Amino acid sequence: MTLVIISGNFDISVGYICGFCGALLIKLNGEYGVPLLPAVIIVLLVGAMIGSLNGVFVARVGIPSMIATLGMGEAVNGVFLLITGGYSLSIANDILRAIGKGSVIGVPTITVIFLFTVLLFQFILKKTRYGRSTYAVGGNIDAARLSGIKTKQITVSAFAICGLLAALSGIVLTARVMNIGPASGSGYELDAIAAVVIGGTRVSGGEGNVLRTVMGVLFVGVMSNALNLLGVNDYYQYIVKGAIILFAVGADCYNRMKQQR
Repeated sequence: MTLVIISGNFDISVGYICGFCGALLIKLNGEYGVPLLPAVIIVLLVGAMIGSLNGVFVARVGIPSMIATLGMGEAVNGVFLLITGGYSLSIANDILRAIGKGSVIGVPTITVIFLFTVLLFQFILKKTRYGRSTYAVGGNIDAARLSGIKTKQITVSAFAICGLLAALSGIVLTARVMNIGPASGSGYELDAIAAVVIGGTRVSGGEGNVLRTVMGVLFVGVMSNALNLLGVNDYYQYIVKGAIILFAVGADCYNRMKQQR
């Protein structure tokens, strides 16, 4: 989500992709007998493909990212409900369980995956031509195009990476709970956007980084846990998260208006 927002767009289909890819993994490995590694690779490729389609609709067709990803999310959710029949799916796989519950040198495997992903994409954004091009596209797409950057390819690739990592989230979610329900992944897009925006990534694009997003993730996680411990109803939690997003976006827009003056 950080890459997508830096490039000047939004992706609100990630929650649906997460749940769908978790269900797809269970179907492939648990029902059709596909070995775990090939099943994981297929699921990741499917996530990247869905993300790429989002990017194509935005960059090449010209559909606003909110509308394109909303439509894609609804379509993915429909397929998700179709393959699950509206019921929860469970899986029994010792390797997958070890990923979800195991550890590496005392560090939970899921945390290792998280840290590796953070460091990889922080490096990509800050130290590679692709990262600099992503910032340029989000900062001023016309100037980026005139400077020779293939802006459409950058946009499509940002959505593809977002879809890939949403699929990885679905795999990790499945590994943790060993089942996927019809509501799995629902609302995750709100958490993702909140974490990125709270972390200081500019909603208009061109500014932000992954380490800041990690701080936003920690804030959203602590806030959610605190609200759960206080017994706050889920409905009110959505209100609080929505208000935080509005405040963060509003503060960013207000600061930009002051700078322009």
